[in-house]
Amino acid sequence: MTKAQGAGRPRKSDSKLSKQSIIAVALPIVQRDGVDALSFRALANQLGVTPMAVTYHSGSKTELLADLIEAAFENALGEIDGQTATEQARLILTRYCTCALRNAHLLRAVLSDTSLMGPALHQITETLSQNTKVLNDGDEGDVLLHLLVDYSHGFVLSATASDDNPLTTDDFLHGLDWVLDRAVPTNRK
Repeated sequence: MTKAQGAGRPRKSDSKLSKQSIIAVALPIVQRDGVDALSFRALANQLGVTPMAVTYHSGSKTELLADLIEAAFENALGEIDGQTATEQARLILTRYCTCALRNAHLLRAVLSDTSLMGPALHQITETLSQNTKVLNDGDEGDVLLHLLVDYSHGFVLSATASDDNPLTTDDFLHGLDWVLDRAVPTNRK
């Protein structure tokens, strides 16, 4: 007869549990049901372990959220070389918006607590900033950057506010092109 595992540190033989396996289970929950649906107990039930084992491998809920955000956005940029600054900005924001639409609950968490913004989101912002500086002749105040980021976030939040929202990525691109066409002088595109 085997002894049931009690509370405390997981056994080393419980190798099936890792931070990556927790993220793989947690990410679809948050994408579908939101951050409030995420609990160590729910994750433990799905993973067949104790809530303490989940906590041991993932840290606090805030740490887990930060890891989920990083996992959700880490490959959002892809390859963007060899294009004009306008084309690069459009591509960056198209990829970001597509990813943010899938991960709107995580985006809301970041907007509520910017400390959750990890390297992937910083890289997206920095890459976009490099392009907007070219487009706006080195604008020290990053006005174009802030305008594009705010437009993108507003679109994602609006598009995901209800299940029957008719907004599409094409709507986002139409608005993005409108902003870029008016914000960037023709000789800098």
